[in-house]
Amino acid sequence: MDWSLLGFRGLGQVFNIHPVFVHFPIALFPTALLFYAIGVLGRKDRFLFAAQISLGLAFLSVIVTVITGLLALESFPHNETIHNMMMTHQKVGYTILVFGGILFVWSFFKKEETPKLPKLFLALLAFTVLMVLQNGDLGGRMVFVEGAAVRNATPLMEENHHHHHH
Repeated sequence: MDWSLLGFRGLGQVFNIHPVFVHFPIALFPTALLFYAIGVLGRKDRFLFAAQISLGLAFLSVIVTVITGLLALESFPHNETIHNMMMTHQKVGYTILVFGGILFVWSFFKKEETPKLPKLFLALLAFTVLMVLQNGDLGGRMVFVEGAAVRNATPLMEENHHHHHH
């Protein structure tokens, strides 16, 4: 292991810090859906508290992700294709923020431990998860296919081609 590579120097070398935060909503919204599905459909009340905590953390993380995304908009040069993708990514991000907020507030209106209108709640949460995953795909395509905010690595790798002998 090369210890000299550690120390979070990458944060100072990237165009923006948005990629640091995007993974939290991608992980937390599906986790909340899983816990709510087990709690509601499986009638396992002990999962509902974890579901609400996961949803709260998902909502907080999407707030931070949207803010860092807005700060990232003008942080790197980009072409028309990437700009169009960024605008769609932004609108989907706002949709996730709104639905995440609605769901989080809704999670406090309960009958026993279950959110009121539980099947509608689950459907809206499933839609939000779909939007989160769709936006992750769109962000990934911007970065890994279109090269948004990434230094051109391919020519560097061709110059210094490395063969693995493990």
